[in-house]
Amino acid sequence: MNQWEVFVMDMSELAEGKDIELSIRTLNPGKQKFTYKRVKAQVSTTLDKFADQLQVRLGRGQLSPARYSIKVIEEIQRMPAKYL
Repeated sequence: MNQWEVFVMDMSELAEGKDIELSIRTLNPGKQKFTYKRVKAQVSTTLDKFADQLQVRLGRGQLSPARYSIKVIEEIQRMPAKYL
């Protein structure tokens, strides 16, 4: 189980039942902690629907009490392949 965190301006950005594009960061301990990824994912307010957990922070960094489960469908490369 992975722990992820996302920053949003409005909770409506986390639409359930749809594939959404998010910038998330890992909260897993180790060297990779706080590493950001751009992903296509599905989220759910049902915490046991997906294996990974998502915590939400609002625009100024306030931790939201809302918790979600998340399923990362694919990682999105923002940089063109010729520069990788």
